[in-house]
Amino acid sequence: MISNYKILNIQAHSWTEEDKQIFPTISKPVSHGGFIWTPNGHFERNFKKIPYIVVPPINKFPISVRHEEPSQKQEKMPQLFLDNILQYIESSSFSYLKVGDNLRAELNVQIVCTSEVLELMMCAPYEKKTGWSLGVTRYRNTMYICRINSEKPDPFDEDYLRRIMQESWLRKLRSHCVFENGVEMQEQNQSSENFRFNVAFSFVLNGNRVLFDSPVLAEMNPNGLNGSTLNWAELQLRPLHMSRSDWSVHNRTEALKWWVKCFLLGIESLYIAHRDENAFVLDIKKTSVRDLWKDCEKDWSTGVCANFMVRLLNCMSQVMAPIDCPSTVYLFKFDASQGIVSYKCLQGRNQYTFVSDWFRMMLDEHTTDLQAKSSRV
Repeated sequence: MISNYKILNIQAHSWTEEDKQIFPTISKPVSHGGFIWTPNGHFERNFKKIPYIVVPPINKFPISVRHEEPSQKQEKMPQLFLDNILQYIESSSFSYLKVGDNLRAELNVQIVCTSEVLELMMCAPYEKKTGWSLGVTRYRNTMYICRINSEKPDPFDEDYLRRIMQESWLRKLRSHCVFENGVEMQEQNQSSENFRFNVAFSFVLNGNRVLFDSPVLAEMNPNGLNGSTLNWAELQLRPLHMSRSDWSVHNRTEALKWWVKCFLLGIESLYIAHRDENAFVLDIKKTSVRDLWKDCEKDWSTGVCANFMVRLLNCMSQVMAPIDCPSTVYLFKFDASQGIVSYKCLQGRNQYTFVSDWFRMMLDEHTTDLQAKSSRV
């Protein structure tokens, strides 16, 4: 362990029987507004570009998810940190603001992050290979958390190559069965990591409100779109034939990640595409998230995942309690091989500062407005 990191009193790979049996108090997630982040880096508050999953008719199968021509290297979008959700908060006027005890404008949520942050925390108890780093800032009684890409993966690592291939196949599959409000999405948009429809979600975790955003897919309602409640869904891909050992690895890794995302977004159904060894999808079957969990309950515990997330967030809150600075960042690093979480402080503005100046200025600008509004009530 690097000497300037302090180790948290928390162990991801050790848990009690109580962790398995008692699920923490987490309210059902509520979805709020939607927005897109276009390929040219433009934020757009828009709920009309919802991507829907539509399973192709039988005569369209098998579907090839291979690239017929040598695919160009996918350009990764620049890391946005929390820009998406912060711009969403700003575009929501006073919906997420209140006057604090010191009469300054602050958020009425205790934690702001991305769904990826929560997914990493929940999967950590069963993650033995891939570590991660999170940047954490506390400002005006709200803790902001985002993933920090501090380490580059080994391009020759077998797991990394497999993941890249899986992502490529899934992008190709989406071009066949993801539609925008009933109109097929353009493939150049679908193949771009830069174009995503996101939704802001919130839930209450042990009395603390957590606000986060996530890219989503919706499920088509056979009774029509107008006036219907949206059902979020997932589209995933896995091999049609797997050995017993393959299934065991799949359940502890991919299936666990699928369940975690569905849990965080309140998703009840996912569509699983089955591919053969030649990357041809033979069918797509709708599966309930509950059935997915029941199939894997011998491989992992939902309680262990949720309790570790709660425990880690509590530890972070204790470490960050004295901090009130939008520039200072604490780096929390997860060592997957050891199951250890450690942290270090980078004071003041630094290379990892991610709470933008415009957001801090927005809070200052709204302070007077909120004070005037509260005085009229």
